[in-house]
Amino acid sequence: MTLDSQLPEHANQMAMLIVESLREDSPVHPEYLNPKGAARLTSFTPKALERKRQRGEGPRYLKIGKSIRYTLADLRAWMEAGYVE
Repeated sequence: MTLDSQLPEHANQMAMLIVESLREDSPVHPEYLNPKGAARLTSFTPKALERKRQRGEGPRYLKIGKSIRYTLADLRAWMEAGYVE
């Protein structure tokens, strides 16, 4: 098994650890993250995610009233789309 083949598995394990920590801090089900939670997961700032939303470059998101929410699946898909071969 090479390091390249282990990267997706390692990323998934890291994401699950972050989600577990978010579960403790958030009253909202962790599959729906606010920009602060999404920023913690992706290592972007909430402001950087806001700029990406405005430019249409960031991950898919939900808008409920004035609230922004990201799904864990959409964040993972967006991050994994950035793999360079």
